Amino acid sequence: MIPIPASAIIVILYALVSTTYGQQGDPKNPVCDISIRDSDNLTLNCSRKNINTIPTGWPEEMNGVEQAGDVLITFFYNNIVNVTQIPEVPGNKIAIILKSNKIIEIQDDAFRNIHRMVYLDLSNNSISGEVLRSEIFQGPYNDGKYSKIALETLNLGHNEIHSLDRYLFQYTPNLTRLYLNNNPIEILDHVTILALSSAVKLEVLDLSKTDIDSIPLDAFRGLENLQNIDLSNNKFVTVPESLRLVGSTLKYLTFNNNPIVELNDDSFIDLTNLIELEVTENEYLEEIKRSTFTPLKSLRVLRVSHNSILRYISHNAFRGIKDKWTLKEIYMDNNGLSEVSIDLLPWNKLDVLGMTGNRWLCNCELYNIVTSQGAGTKFKPGDIPFCAAPMILSGEYITNITLSFCPSDNKLETQSGFSLSDIKPKQILWCIFGVTMVAMLGMLLGLFVNYIKTLYKRHRNQPVPYNPLSSA
Repeated sequence: MIPIPASAIIVILYALVSTTYGQQGDPKNPVCDISIRDSDNLTLNCSRKNINTIPTGWPEEMNGVEQAGDVLITFFYNNIVNVTQIPEVPGNKIAIILKSNKIIEIQDDAFRNIHRMVYLDLSNNSISGEVLRSEIFQGPYNDGKYSKIALETLNLGHNEIHSLDRYLFQYTPNLTRLYLNNNPIEILDHVTILALSSAVKLEVLDLSKTDIDSIPLDAFRGLENLQNIDLSNNKFVTVPESLRLVGSTLKYLTFNNNPIVELNDDSFIDLTNLIELEVTENEYLEEIKRSTFTPLKSLRVLRVSHNSILRYISHNAFRGIKDKWTLKEIYMDNNGLSEVSIDLLPWNKLDVLGMTGNRWLCNCELYNIVTSQGAGTKFKPGDIPFCAAPMILSGEYITNITLSFCPSDNKLETQSGFSLSDIKPKQILWCIFGVTMVAMLGMLLGLFVNYIKTLYKRHRNQPVPYNPLSSA
């Protein structure tokens, strides 16, 4: 999951209010609630007021905000169709929420009077890519040109966007968080790539639920600050190779619910600074192969959960990074696993381990993982896995199992010599079978050689026929 943007903390702070006022006005200046925390923090709540148009003025209490203060204005769950020019707002950091209206149009210069706006939420509307153009983000007109605005976070999720105008972010040089989730993008076309690459300060990009199945190799070129990408709920059959371009900066990757079948040594190449990886709810994911996680030299949190048919994780999945282990939390809950190798990872170096919701075979290997390898101390309270097999242990916590016939590590190390008691009945049967087969093959080979020799002798002892013409 993409974390809540820092600027959005404004919204949370304003929930701690101390005084509420009611304002009366005409339809162009609707009744809104003002919540004042102090002279530096004000919230104007115009949400759920059946508003059809943007007000042309603000209540007088707005004038009491310090120029260095923070202002939040909310208009969500109204009937606004067209975003017209918003009146000037006092304060240094301004957040405006217009989510969940009926917006299909935004006028040029809509935000010209609030060039100190750092947070804008336009999600859950009917905005198309044609409506989004650079002119709507123009700041004041000075010295023959439009100035830029301070916008840092732009939420365009849940709209009707197929493509972005290449100049869309021309007047928003400080944009660091962009949410495009739940839009029918389907293909990241050339102009959309140009638009994204122009947002050079971008740190967070949400492309979840956009129906894309690939990302062009140069899509992230120039995005040298990109740290967080969400590619969940799309149509990827492999992890996009284009992520390599941001491998030195990318720290968080969410890759849930895609139709991938396997993860392998090509999946995460060059993502050397990734801190957290989430690969969950992928219903076609069957296996995690050798060296899959080898490139992830900085990884601290790994979530590979709720992949219902994931039945195999190679014991070499973490090959090459076990000696320089950075992982602290691993979650492999609710997969189709029944066994994992004891040498999959250094279990005792983890802080948290999640393994619930699998059908564990409680054998000697799992017993040693839990006991001698220390995995049993890494489960969170209430998240201890159960045995599914053998039947005699079904339903038992794996931390409670005692298998007296399993050799301990010390016994394995000190064991020497050989005795008949070490041989299992199945091994004896296989030995007898093998010896019998070798003997039979030897006999058949001997008979064949004797047959060849007999034929040769017969041919050699035959008399040479006399030819009377040869002596003439």
